[in-house]
Amino acid sequence: MRETVLSNKEQYMGSLLPEESRPKQLSRQFAEELGLARISISPAEAQLIKTLIRLHGAKKVVEIGTLTGLSAQYIFEALPEGGELWTLEKDPKHGEKSTEVFSHLDQSEKKIHLVMGDAREELEKLSLQGPFDAVFIDGNKAAYLDYLLWSEKNLRPGGLVLADNIFLSGSVWGDKTLQRFSDKQVAIMQEFNKRLSDPNLYEAAIVPSFEGLFVGLKK
Repeated sequence: MRETVLSNKEQYMGSLLPEESRPKQLSRQFAEELGLARISISPAEAQLIKTLIRLHGAKKVVEIGTLTGLSAQYIFEALPEGGELWTLEKDPKHGEKSTEVFSHLDQSEKKIHLVMGDAREELEKLSLQGPFDAVFIDGNKAAYLDYLLWSEKNLRPGGLVLADNIFLSGSVWGDKTLQRFSDKQVAIMQEFNKRLSDPNLYEAAIVPSFEGLFVGLKK
């Protein structure tokens, strides 16, 4: 989880970034109303994800964990003409807010598909649309390894994996944190990180952001 009070570093980085659009501000407003503002992606990290996807040239992208549609908008902006984003969300309240946000976007040249339901079940159905160019993982922490294994089967060679919250607020290396994670969540994230760092499977690097962002290219 992100701290609600911005550090001087975060404030400075924010001053260098473009002002967020009205639909992005709406996503943040909805997250605030749902009591989830602290887990919304930061502008700096969202801009990094957008830049990485654009540099990669990804045209078909899957996002696991929509929340209120904020990160989806950054990914959407990075897509080329004809690009498609499938974003998966389980909570109906989050889906309702995201639907409203997405209605404000021009989808004449590229598309966002909001997929409602349990991600592990919906991903299997989504396999029919593959192979994909990139996957952004930011959903149920206890299912991260399942998401990665699905990605390995459904990304093209050279496909991009982006995974947020890989530090679990320091729990993966044993820190005691205000945000409590179960032993199962910690063990799965540790296994996830170990697999994504396997040089036989991925060319990967960790961005040492507040929560940690793993960036990997499938071999």
